[in-house]
Amino acid sequence: MRLLQVLSILLTQLSVGTLLGSSTLPPREIRASFFQFNALFSALTAALALVFAKWLLAWAWADVRFLGLTVIGATAAYGCFRLDKPIFGRLLMILSGIAGLILGLLPLAHRSLQVRDIHTSARWIFDAGVLAGTLLLGATHVGMVLGHWYLLMRRLSFVYLWRFSQLLVGAVALRLLLLLACFAVLREQDPAFAETFIANLFAWQGNLLFFCLRVVAGIVAPLVLSVMILRCVTEKANQAATGLLYVTEISVLFGELFAAYLLI
Repeated sequence: MRLLQVLSILLTQLSVGTLLGSSTLPPREIRASFFQFNALFSALTAALALVFAKWLLAWAWADVRFLGLTVIGATAAYGCFRLDKPIFGRLLMILSGIAGLILGLLPLAHRSLQVRDIHTSARWIFDAGVLAGTLLLGATHVGMVLGHWYLLMRRLSFVYLWRFSQLLVGAVALRLLLLLACFAVLREQDPAFAETFIANLFAWQGNLLFFCLRVVAGIVAPLVLSVMILRCVTEKANQAATGLLYVTEISVLFGELFAAYLLI
């Protein structure tokens, strides 16, 4: 059951991050197929999260109806781009992403804390971590897909891939800072909870292995790779940058999977 909760959070993060990340790009300069792919991908990942939460975890419809809105909105955005209505499609991606973020992702994270019987006065630090993970997943996935479209659009300005490369570096740095801040905030605002929670992360019989995998796969590897990607983009080596983004996305997916499992 815990694995299904983790997968629901991860898929929702990926869906929301893709929708909001894609909506920052200009639909008049990039082919509609790029936005169609990302909208459909977001709809499918949100739909999978809905299946896990509603039918496998048997959560009440009141807890997961927001995922249905994200699926519908992302699917409608796909239809708008197919019908050459990029303005409406972009607007639907933004609205679907915001709805999934506020009404979907955060309630999922809160429900995960409740299911694990975790009560703390510093819950906001966990919310911040979930949001940072969404930013990281969105920057990685949209950047990787964008790299492929440069093969189809030879004259497309490299400024867009450059921006996403910078965003990726910033997102990894933010994830690292929030991880460090989590320990400080918990010790200050909820010392009793921090004592057991943090001790379990560093205990051999606790979650030390998962914590190490979370740090290596979710922060260290993406940080090194993101710097390499930025250098490739600077030299306009698109294929090399896209290949590195592939590896980065796999690493980030595993890192955020362990992050959702550990709640950090």
